[in-house]
Amino acid sequence: MNYRDLTTHQGMVKKENGPVFPNPITQMNLAAIFFYPAVNQQQSVQMDPNLGTAHRALEFNTDSQDDSMSLDSFSLLGNALPAVKPKPEPSNISLPTLMPATHTLPTQMNPAAAEATGSETIKSFFQTPQRSHQTTTNLDKTRRALDFSTGVKQVEERIWASPTTIALETDVSSQDKEKEKEQEAHKLQKIRQASLRAELQQKIQIRQRKVNEVNSSVKACKGSLDAEWVEINSVFSEVIKVVEDARQKALQPLEDRRRKVKKEAQDLVRSLEGEIGQLKKAIDELDKNPDLQVCPPTGLDESKDWTNLSVDTSFSFGTIRTTVSAMMEQIHQKLDQLSPVELKRIPKFAADVKLDPLTAHHCLVLSVDGKEVRDRGKNQNVPDAPERFDMYGSVLGLNSLTSGKSYWEVEVSNKTGWDLGVTRGDANRKGKLSLNPDNGYWVTVHFKDSEYAALTSPPLSLSLKEKPQKVGVFVDYEEGLVSFYSVTAQSHIYSFTECSFRGEIFPYFSPHLEQNGKNSHPLIISTVGNQ
Repeated sequence: MNYRDLTTHQGMVKKENGPVFPNPITQMNLAAIFFYPAVNQQQSVQMDPNLGTAHRALEFNTDSQDDSMSLDSFSLLGNALPAVKPKPEPSNISLPTLMPATHTLPTQMNPAAAEATGSETIKSFFQTPQRSHQTTTNLDKTRRALDFSTGVKQVEERIWASPTTIALETDVSSQDKEKEKEQEAHKLQKIRQASLRAELQQKIQIRQRKVNEVNSSVKACKGSLDAEWVEINSVFSEVIKVVEDARQKALQPLEDRRRKVKKEAQDLVRSLEGEIGQLKKAIDELDKNPDLQVCPPTGLDESKDWTNLSVDTSFSFGTIRTTVSAMMEQIHQKLDQLSPVELKRIPKFAADVKLDPLTAHHCLVLSVDGKEVRDRGKNQNVPDAPERFDMYGSVLGLNSLTSGKSYWEVEVSNKTGWDLGVTRGDANRKGKLSLNPDNGYWVTVHFKDSEYAALTSPPLSLSLKEKPQKVGVFVDYEEGLVSFYSVTAQSHIYSFTECSFRGEIFPYFSPHLEQNGKNSHPLIISTVGNQ
């Protein structure tokens, strides 16, 4: 075949009446592919071993069938490629380094010189360099068989299929980017895990603090409970001792009387048995002396009449009543020792009580904040209302109590009279009132400067050791309990129990009238806890 007639047209190489091949000069300067590796063989030690196949495919200079075609195929490169002298190949076979497609060699050259030079270059290029190390004959034959068994077309296909430096660099760059992405993802994962770990640690710390708080609360509660237990147990131990003493005192007269009756009975029986013995002896004497006309002497007191003789088993119950009364007095005194314990508990149920001006008697004067009330004895010219007291100088609180526990304190110092308590919402407020539980009022009263009473049916007089300066009122709606305490004396005044509220109840107040300049101070609803 004559390949010198190949012509170039629009980037394609065409053999006359033959097939069309891609133009290697147009797509890539073949000098950069075929001759640059021969010049740089010593620098290609680190090339990818995959390129060795392409290099070996070019190392042929024989085979008569393909030699002319190979030389003719590349003769057109003579004008474009400079002469390159082959360099001796190093002992270690190195792989060719492909020049990037953008690198081109000068193409301006004398045609005759170019042809000569091209032929020389092609010959030098396709001649296998002498090896510094000789291989065995079999290996050399095998390699040459592989080198010369490939045609030009196959060589070109292998050349075009071989990865270029740009492709390799792109692949390496892509791998580096993938590694960077993996490293970045690994870093982000570490950061994310660190954040999650910190969040979990924070949750652990929150719960641990809560555990410590619970333990501290339980410890503090246990301390308070233990203290109250000791105090209450001590009080009831004393109460039990009082009851036991009263029991012994009540039973002692009975025991004494029982011993006395027993002794009297024994003495009487002994006397009777003695006289019976004397009488039996007299009978025996009569049996021995049938002629006796009179009774033998018995030595008995004939004046004693045994007919009406009896044992006195009667006893007086007056001593028991006295004992019980004394016992109850002592028990109350002992139970009063529980008042400080109660007063420690109930402040937590403090209610912010304020007075309701719509219920106040027209003579009462209320403070702006609804915490104080006094009786001036003068009509305040307020309109009447169904909920207003019209005869008694009383007023209710605004607080409606329908459940739970409530507690408030009232200052009563410098007062000679007052009423405090609670009342049902539907209790009567008009006309003359009878304040007692049956009418829906649970009230204690202070009057005549020193008298105190619980307004039960009938009223119960109360004995207080000292005059209260502040009175506490405690209501337990579910228990039906209303209790009064002297806050300053830390003592119990009185308690209404088993109260039937039947609906809402309200705090009740009455400051009493001012008389001769006395009792002019107001009732003041104070803040719980302030002495």
